[in-house]
Amino acid sequence: MKKVNSAKYTCLEVFARQTADGGRVRVLTRKADGSRETLEKPAGANYFAWLKIPLREDTEYEISSEDCEVSLCYLSGGAHPLETGVRYLEKDQADGSFYIVDQTAWYDGPTRETYHFSPWKNWINDPNGLCWFQGYYHMFYQFNPHEQQWSNMYWGHAVSRDLVHWTHLPVVLAPQEEILENQEKVKGGAFSGCAVASDDEVVFYLTRHKGPLQDGEETVEQQWMMQSRDMIRFSEETCVIGQPPQEASFDFRDPKVLRIKERWYMVLGSAIAGQGAILLYESADKKRWEYVCPLVREGKEKIRCFECPDFMELDGKYMVIGAWMEHYDECGRYQMSRYYTGTFKDGEFTVENDGWFDFGSNCYAMQSFEHQGRRISIGWISDFYEEHVPCENGAYGSMTIPRELHIKDGKLYMTPVQEIRALKGKTLYEGKGENIRLPKIEGNAYRAGIRFSENTFFSILLGADGEKSISLVNGEGGLYIVTKGVKSEGVCFKADVEEVRDLEIYVDRRVAEVYVNGGEAAGTKVFYNSSTDGCFALDAETPEHVAWVEVACMKSIWH
Repeated sequence: MKKVNSAKYTCLEVFARQTADGGRVRVLTRKADGSRETLEKPAGANYFAWLKIPLREDTEYEISSEDCEVSLCYLSGGAHPLETGVRYLEKDQADGSFYIVDQTAWYDGPTRETYHFSPWKNWINDPNGLCWFQGYYHMFYQFNPHEQQWSNMYWGHAVSRDLVHWTHLPVVLAPQEEILENQEKVKGGAFSGCAVASDDEVVFYLTRHKGPLQDGEETVEQQWMMQSRDMIRFSEETCVIGQPPQEASFDFRDPKVLRIKERWYMVLGSAIAGQGAILLYESADKKRWEYVCPLVREGKEKIRCFECPDFMELDGKYMVIGAWMEHYDECGRYQMSRYYTGTFKDGEFTVENDGWFDFGSNCYAMQSFEHQGRRISIGWISDFYEEHVPCENGAYGSMTIPRELHIKDGKLYMTPVQEIRALKGKTLYEGKGENIRLPKIEGNAYRAGIRFSENTFFSILLGADGEKSISLVNGEGGLYIVTKGVKSEGVCFKADVEEVRDLEIYVDRRVAEVYVNGGEAAGTKVFYNSSTDGCFALDAETPEHVAWVEVACMKSIWH
């Protein structure tokens, strides 16, 4: 049986569910005198119980499970948890023991991103609680540790010094006990929320959801609050908003909080009279909240509600962002996110301009925060076209490259944070004035930068797998992403730009992110490839207008 050395870790955390009566997790160690010390904990009878087993430092353990299924297992704790993170364990099917897994090898596969954040395995969605606190960037996220599909929600947690390399930390929040015990009839858990960081404390706001399997008037969504001073230990949650205002629907979630002058404001996603709405609350102390009014009401039809709203002051303007739930736009894109820029005075937001947040339709639930004068956002790389390819120990979903936001002439501009440049590796091509063929890019993780002397028609192949392909095309109809042989074929992923002057393209195995004209438009699209070899091919109608091209490999963040 394999042995696990605890090193500087002091806890074993296991999510385990019985497959037969008496299912349990066993931890065994041998004392100096040769005797054995065994600790057993029972798995959950009908749901994954979150077991926490204390360990001694620098001690060898034999860890095994009997008559139970383990979805996630890791070492945690220790003197410097933000630095050491967690160490994941997996089960050896041959002898049933658990062993420490090499992270670099774990993430090295065709369906695992190498420089976008993704969970160790299973389901991830909305980023939550983004903030900078005492030297670290923190990202919490919606998480189902048990399966590669949405289910009752936990909060995962990761930390970074540079916004690029991330360290996994212990799970933070779990669904309510009554939901776990009655999953055949109810659903819910710790839904999305935000963080407000000060010098010595972070305050979190989140939605707790509980309701029937089909959302309806019996659904209950409330806003809760908790605090932390070290981002490892968290206070008990307290309910700060127990029900939606009279005019709003039962969809009432995803709080985002900001300060404007001497007042605190919270925005929530909802709907009013069949129209998507973002609701505005205010507070003097961050604890007692009063409803003010709808901040934004969207007149477009067939929007169930807004989700994951954000509200910020940026470059002398105010901006509101929200996701349109269950909506198809005129291009066939599903659940796009919209931004609105304008002015805010006396509790009233006046829209002056609006546009799509991401034209690729696979970026959802973005959340932003401010640090050292930069407004930084991260979005969930979603899969609304159901193109995910499940595999053993795979991950469903990931996060975009962190983006820096600006408003220019009322329009949103987004560029990758400068820190991502540190991952640039070997240059594969640099030149100009010609079409390009790179048929085999080992690792399928690269960045391409392109400048044009004037607008020209072109097609850029970003991925191919048999009859499937993804391309970026500039033609009579403008600039758009084209997919073939996949479920999103036929959807028009069009960028709102009049011409193309430059491109910044990031391909990371199953993800492509495109930035146009210094951030005038950004598009994110999922594309699965069965190989870790990628490709890049530029065909321009007038190659002499290709002023510069560089294609370079990108290094992994998981070493």
